[in-house]
Amino acid sequence: MFPKGPEESSIVATRTSSSSATLTQGPIGSTLVRLSAPMLIGILAMMAFNVVDTYFVGRLGTLPLAAMTLTFPVVMVVGTFTLGLGVGAMAVISQGIGAGDRTRIRRYSTDALTLAGVCVAVLTTVGLVTLEPLFRALGATDAMMPYVKQYMIIWYPGMLCYIVPIVGNNIIRATGDTMTPSVVMIVGVVINAALDPLLIFGWGPVPALGMTGAAVATVLARAVTLAVALWVLSVRERLLTSPWPGWTTLVASWKTILRTGLPVAVSNAIIPIALGLVTRIVSGFGAEAVAGFGVASRIESFGLSLIYALSTGISPFVGQNFGAGRIDRILKGLSFAKAFCLLWGVLLLGVFLLFGRALASHFHSDQLVIQVASLHLWVVSISLGWRGVHQIIWTSLNVLNRPYDALFLEFLLAFGLWIPLSYLGAHVAGIGGVFGGLTAANVLAGLTAYVWVGRVALSLRNTRQSAEQ
Repeated sequence: MFPKGPEESSIVATRTSSSSATLTQGPIGSTLVRLSAPMLIGILAMMAFNVVDTYFVGRLGTLPLAAMTLTFPVVMVVGTFTLGLGVGAMAVISQGIGAGDRTRIRRYSTDALTLAGVCVAVLTTVGLVTLEPLFRALGATDAMMPYVKQYMIIWYPGMLCYIVPIVGNNIIRATGDTMTPSVVMIVGVVINAALDPLLIFGWGPVPALGMTGAAVATVLARAVTLAVALWVLSVRERLLTSPWPGWTTLVASWKTILRTGLPVAVSNAIIPIALGLVTRIVSGFGAEAVAGFGVASRIESFGLSLIYALSTGISPFVGQNFGAGRIDRILKGLSFAKAFCLLWGVLLLGVFLLFGRALASHFHSDQLVIQVASLHLWVVSISLGWRGVHQIIWTSLNVLNRPYDALFLEFLLAFGLWIPLSYLGAHVAGIGGVFGGLTAANVLAGLTAYVWVGRVALSLRNTRQSAEQ
């Protein structure tokens, strides 16, 4: 056991005070708003990163934009795996902070970052070796492939600057500090927005690098977030340790982290994999369709950021009330979240119907690309409220110790509904049919999820009542 100095004591005190069941009382609506608001900053920063890249690459033309759209599923798969790793690290480190075990905190923090580095080496090697066959399978044409290679040959080795900060930020959140990770992400967005036009189009002595410049800007911006995250962990929080623990201790740490992280990673990876298959269906309608689909997806994600924040913020609410046996309060909270999602979906529908084409035109000047993007926004926005309901329920089921229920619902949305209905829609009504299939899938998945969680809650309540008798 390391002796606790002032810094260590403050960290443990923060965790202990925040772990009291403060969410089992008070107005439900205002509680959920208070929990979700800080998360919105970081989520918007992540969304802005992708939107900025899409905006500037769109200025290069249809083929570069289509190529970047094809990279999104790969980037998302890596991101979701990393998020699972980060959640696993956050879980074990939070437990160590709650127990006041400084040795355990530092050991798991260091080993989590080491595991992240190993994952970077493996994923980079596999990515570079499979680059062409993978993107051919995703629908890249001969005309798109040079742009894909220009971007991914830089992005794959630069994953170190992407994966390690995500894990590091989750470790920082485990101490009770949710603001620093958000600030770190905002700094990355600002740097990326400044470097993108400079490196993509050139200025003065800086040559125009095109797609390569977009990749370099992304990696450099992520490198800054890597440096800041490591500084916070090593200098401010003193959560890292240098002594070599030995292979037995290291592997044991990795197993503990992955025991929690892998189920989350698998569940999270389902959606981007399905998105890649939907992109493959869309690619059958040409590069303009892929580019338009990419533009609309970025705009749609930005519109859903508030729902993503609510999904993250509702986790501690559900967890504390579950621990207190307040199943009734959980159901009321989920009803509030459902109403909010559906109301926000109606608002997004109105915005996209009125301004969808104008929004798409900011990302690309090609009229066919704009037409596809605006059609997607007009059609799919009908179902975004129910897509939000599905997201809220998925998060809540994981907190209720029902990860396999959550995994089933995610699988149902992606492979039971998205893929078959998009494929059927493409053959019946072309590109509009693809978007119609996505719309129907979102509604059906949201309704199923809400009924499902109600039955789960009833089962949990009955089990608890039987145990008390």
